[in-house]
Amino acid sequence: MLDTRLKSNKRALRTAVLVVVMAATCLACFAAIYKDRVDNYYAETGNGFEQEDFIEILFQSNYVLYPEVLEKSGNDAQVEELYFTFSQEPIEKVERDNYFGNEEVYIGNGEQLKTYMIEKLNRTVSRVNDHYVSNLVMNLDYCVIDETTQTILKNTAREPELLKDGENSIYDYYLVLYYDKNGRISNMKVGGSNVEQFLKNVQLVANSKDALLLNDYEKVSHYVLVDEDDMATGKMTVTQKSPQEVVFIYAMTAEQLEQFPWIQVFTSESEWYIGDYDRTYVYDMLGIGNLYLTILGVITILFLIIVRCRPQLTADTAGSKFSAELIFLIFWILSVGLNMTVVELVYYVSEVVRLPRGSIFFVILVAMVILFGAWYWGLLSVRELFSGFVPFFRKRSLIYRYWNEIKEVCRRILDRWKAALTIEGLDKDVDNPLKRLVIVQFIFISLVCCFWFIGIFALMLYSVLLYLGLKRYLGKIKMQYDNLLKATNAIAQGQFDNKLAEDFGIFESYKNELYQIQNGFGKAVEEEVRSQRMKTELITNVSHDLKTPLTAIITYVDLLKEENVTPEQRKSYLNTLERKSLRLKVLIEDLFEISKASSGNVRLEPVAVDICNLMRQVYLEHENEMTKNGLDVRFDLPEEKIILQLDSQKTYRIFENLYINVIKYALPNTRVYVLARVIVIKEGQRTIHIEMKNISAQELMVTPTDLTERFVRGDASRNTEGSGLGLAIAKSFSELQGGRFYVEIDGDLFKAVLEWDT
Repeated sequence: MLDTRLKSNKRALRTAVLVVVMAATCLACFAAIYKDRVDNYYAETGNGFEQEDFIEILFQSNYVLYPEVLEKSGNDAQVEELYFTFSQEPIEKVERDNYFGNEEVYIGNGEQLKTYMIEKLNRTVSRVNDHYVSNLVMNLDYCVIDETTQTILKNTAREPELLKDGENSIYDYYLVLYYDKNGRISNMKVGGSNVEQFLKNVQLVANSKDALLLNDYEKVSHYVLVDEDDMATGKMTVTQKSPQEVVFIYAMTAEQLEQFPWIQVFTSESEWYIGDYDRTYVYDMLGIGNLYLTILGVITILFLIIVRCRPQLTADTAGSKFSAELIFLIFWILSVGLNMTVVELVYYVSEVVRLPRGSIFFVILVAMVILFGAWYWGLLSVRELFSGFVPFFRKRSLIYRYWNEIKEVCRRILDRWKAALTIEGLDKDVDNPLKRLVIVQFIFISLVCCFWFIGIFALMLYSVLLYLGLKRYLGKIKMQYDNLLKATNAIAQGQFDNKLAEDFGIFESYKNELYQIQNGFGKAVEEEVRSQRMKTELITNVSHDLKTPLTAIITYVDLLKEENVTPEQRKSYLNTLERKSLRLKVLIEDLFEISKASSGNVRLEPVAVDICNLMRQVYLEHENEMTKNGLDVRFDLPEEKIILQLDSQKTYRIFENLYINVIKYALPNTRVYVLARVIVIKEGQRTIHIEMKNISAQELMVTPTDLTERFVRGDASRNTEGSGLGLAIAKSFSELQGGRFYVEIDGDLFKAVLEWDT
């Protein structure tokens, strides 16, 4: 098996070498003869100096050299006098919209237009001098002859002026232009690699606007002058003039032609670099780059045929450890990235180093073997792609392998941008997101403006996306507002259990406010219902508690009225009457006292009270009753005195009611715990915490809150002697003195808690 696989790999290697060498040989053969094709191209079309772009440069240079030769001959005429003629005529003053002339509009008077045109002319002359003439002076020979004075201006010791009369012995390239007294070109002579084409190109330029100094204007330009009130006031004609009675000669030797550098070309509004004189451009234009790409395509087609017909001739392990993205990057570099590199290599070995054809063939062959070998290796690396794209992508793609991580990173970046550009809420910062959004808009539009006309389409697409995004965002805000409105309507209709689960977005801060309103209304309604219920129960309980002893009193009074009552019965009846009347008195007094406490109509007389000593004193007065019920009271009080400014009588009544409550409702034969603690909240601030705990004899079926209400008892059947006001009085007296009183229930464990801050 291993031997078979080894043989298969050897056959695959031989196939790869054969395909690569054949492809490299093909391109090397063409590359070796490409210099002949380039030479033929220049022979047919002329070199770069015979093309229109360079001819335009020479025509533009005429306008700089002409004033110099006139100055040398003693004529100091201004540039605007040489190249401009202005003529102005008035017209009947008429509104601009009613003027039907074909002239261009200029806002201003004639003098302002003259000043503007002259300034533009001087700027253009200066720019031509800086960009063109300065290069020409260094890299070619020129000669300017003023035919009026026979003054000669030139930059060389050679004699290019001989070219005027047709004599030439040293120049491989020249252009001679003859201007007559009217500024027209009366004659022209050229010399170069393709004289016929060169002459045609010169004639084309001479008969176009490119022969003018301001070639973005017509030779004769008409203007209608418009004042600030938008009224047409006159017409002006601006005529560009050319040099007169002068001969311009530009010439280059073979050495100058070879060493001439790139030159910068511009119009009056823009400028750029061109390299038309770089022969690399011609090599690429004649197809070396396309040939290279074609051979890469042929190699790919051959590989596909081999994979389909003879798969054993392709190795199955080449590049299998590399990701698909890396292989495709190599493909891109070999095809697009190195396309011009191949062109430059052929140009370099053919034109710069000037190797013989055999050497050119060998150098290109070695280079192409490397490049085509890398291409074939890349094809071997992705051979599984031709069997199925999806399995190959899943197996070899890093994007697929780490897709979840990529999505998470992109999501985090997107979320970070969204968070930076999104207004989180009306209660949050809205200034910074708006600033960031404006900056992003500015950067994007600035980049789009760099693409000129194509940028318009990008802006159109961006505007559509911006509209859709804003529409979606505003729709989301509207939905959030509808959710807020829906929630407020629900509260208005009395639905206080609404969870407010909807997304409020920028109105999210109002959700907490709605929660508080909803909870506040709910508690208010609950308190009102509870208050109404308690009022009903209060009336019922008061009626019951007052009616019971009163009924007994009436009954025993009726019994005393009977004549056959014995002395013993009379005494018993009187004792009962006394007990019931005292019971009724206590109920009325308690009711009166709780009414005053609830209304705040209680007069307090605070004194220094030792709270722990007071608790012991009250206990001692009820110790017998505690003992009688088998209650074992355990005290856990601080040894030091705890002095509070309280009303001693009201505080006594608080503890008395608590002890009586224990006596009445505690389970007999159990323990009762009374404790006090000093809790230090912070320096200089303490809380006195008092607890009284016992086990209830009856099951507690009421809430701790209800136990502190008036006429509420732990004994729901109301069979005991209590009034139901003891805890209510204790709570009222505690709160009147700045304390807190509350009850806690844990099963049958009853705990009364009393606190004061000091």
